[in-house]
Amino acid sequence: MQSNTPAVRDLLLVGGGHSHVQVLKHFAMNPVHGVRLTLVSDADVSPYSGMVPGYIAGHYALNDIHIPLEPLCRAAGARFIRATVMGLDVVNKELALRDRPGLRYDLLSINSGASPNLNGMAGIAVKPITQFLAHWPELKSAIQGRETPAVLGLVGAGAGGVEVAMACRASLPPDTQITLLGPQLLPGLSQRAKLLTKRSLERKRIEYVAQRVTGSVQSAEGYRLQTLDGAERRVDHVLWVTDVQAPDWLAASGLACDARGFPSVGADLRSISDTSVFVAGDAAHLQGQERAKAGVYAVRAAPVLAHNLALAVQGKPLTGASSRFKAQRSFLTLIGTGSVDEPDAIATKGPFALQGKLFWRLKDRIDRRFMARYCDLPDMTAAAEPVLPNLTSELAADLPEDLMRCGGCGAKLAADPLSRVLARLPDQAAEHVALGIGDDAAQVSHGSGSTLLSVDGFRAMIDDPYLLGRICAHHSLNDLFAMGATPTAALALATLPLMAQRMMEEDLFQLLSGAVDVLNAHGAPLVGGHSAEGAELSIALTVTGAPAEVTLTKSGGQVGDVLLLTKPLGTGVILAAAMRGMHLAGSVPACLAMMDTSNAVSLGVLQQYGVNALTDVTGFGLIGHLGEMLRASHCGVELRLTEVPILTGALELAQQGVRSSIQGANAQALSDFTVTASVKDSARLALLSDPQTSGGLLACIPSEHADACLRALQEVGIPASIIGSLLPQGRQVII
Repeated sequence: MQSNTPAVRDLLLVGGGHSHVQVLKHFAMNPVHGVRLTLVSDADVSPYSGMVPGYIAGHYALNDIHIPLEPLCRAAGARFIRATVMGLDVVNKELALRDRPGLRYDLLSINSGASPNLNGMAGIAVKPITQFLAHWPELKSAIQGRETPAVLGLVGAGAGGVEVAMACRASLPPDTQITLLGPQLLPGLSQRAKLLTKRSLERKRIEYVAQRVTGSVQSAEGYRLQTLDGAERRVDHVLWVTDVQAPDWLAASGLACDARGFPSVGADLRSISDTSVFVAGDAAHLQGQERAKAGVYAVRAAPVLAHNLALAVQGKPLTGASSRFKAQRSFLTLIGTGSVDEPDAIATKGPFALQGKLFWRLKDRIDRRFMARYCDLPDMTAAAEPVLPNLTSELAADLPEDLMRCGGCGAKLAADPLSRVLARLPDQAAEHVALGIGDDAAQVSHGSGSTLLSVDGFRAMIDDPYLLGRICAHHSLNDLFAMGATPTAALALATLPLMAQRMMEEDLFQLLSGAVDVLNAHGAPLVGGHSAEGAELSIALTVTGAPAEVTLTKSGGQVGDVLLLTKPLGTGVILAAAMRGMHLAGSVPACLAMMDTSNAVSLGVLQQYGVNALTDVTGFGLIGHLGEMLRASHCGVELRLTEVPILTGALELAQQGVRSSIQGANAQALSDFTVTASVKDSARLALLSDPQTSGGLLACIPSEHADACLRALQEVGIPASIIGSLLPQGRQVII
């Protein structure tokens, strides 16, 4: 778990490769206090290369071969920032990122893999693996859907190419023609291994062509492959399992590199030209220990890398045998050759090679054991401090057994205590206040007209300060959009935890940059604010807006209106699960993407179709904000539960019993509704009270315009849904 010691140095890990997942596990078990660890990756999962052929062959599901990076970072007390690296400034120690400010570092470690070296030739590269895995289902479907047998070419006859070819044979239709091309079969391995492999290729009806491919051209009929002997082969699809080169940003970094752009490192894995940079895995050129690019070296270099990073970030010397990595020339290689029905593998080391089911079982056990080390993490739920038995009745009724409270809008005060507090305050009515407490934004009149004002904010629910600033800006502007207003300006209140002054300065820059990028895009400049030191990172924005010709409120709903929701539900449960180290494929990226989406476009469409009442769905959940709208409009409702859109993974997490901090209090609003006997899905029902951060707009649209409005929203990419209709007051039913 993360230390409470103020951070004074930034250790930045670039890439979630095989070395860095082990570095994260090392720091989880051996934290270095005062060091802030950050992982930057363009994906939230890391594929294990050793299991990719097994996935292709059908031995494993996609989730089986991926290490979730966010739970691993949380266990290590590390920040996770999903971003694409565009450059490296080693002079100013800053990593350039796509479409956002760069990140500064004191110590940098690179384990970002490599790019395919295709020299402009057409086809699908197996590296980077994440990109290949995105292509594979489509490629497999295209081959399976053909009326005539497909011809598949694989370029690269090393161990990786052989194993992928065997896996393709196991998963593709039997009549698929598979050709493996490469100047040498299993270069660097024994003659015995090559003999066993040739026999397996023949049994699997995989043609091996001992030629180097010199060109690849795509046409309407497929691909034409040219080989060194001048021959040409036509294939329908081509996969490249060949040599790689360094990413452009790495080759252009100014670090000392080899001819292919890979930074040169010594046995301590530190750049020979920059002592603040370490490199491991495919991205590194081991000076004096040149080896083929293989995942085994990244795995075996990891303990040395972790040991050296822990020393270097503290300014300690890298001495002793444990600080030196020696890349062995010979190691056990296991090549899967069989299908799910007939598992088989070739085992080879040095001059020896054997084949059989036993070696597949060995390979499977080794790979699964490796994955378990980084996927089967301890429960991340924070244990509550014991409370004396005679005092437990004083706890809030909805307080869970753990004290890991949510961030974002899941951390707001529940509706009932908030209402009681507001009721105890003096009346806040004034002549110049047209709309006040109870509406999404206040409307204050002045000499030249009126202004809408609102304030919103929360403590961090994600690690990335830039993205947090963006989400807070979207969330805060939603109160203006809910009243049809145009944003005009904003004030910020930012709280930062104690760190080294330069780190606090950088975090404030990241946080406000995110907010400003969104505010400027909506014509609302940041005009002032306040900053403070506190226990944790948080941000709040006061926003002002110019009212439209007609100010929209919650009170304009009419009987017969159709209820329309512009964003799916589930941010609360997904963020709560992430805090506890739970991972569900695709759920967090989809959630973050939805929160980082403006409601301005939705508002424009809704106004075109005569919206009668409008509100945004935030901390009190859909059911709470719907209740506010119904009371203000003096209407009832028929809410169709199955039509309510749900974010990827949210329903499954709700079925597992995951709840956000405020959800129990929000659920009390369900008592105002009649739930019909036809409603069987308690998890889906629970999501009606899930608190939303930067949620969608809930609109009442005249029934005659509803279908056209929905089509218009969907045409501009808004995932809107019609979820019910307004009834006469007194009947509030969920069907």
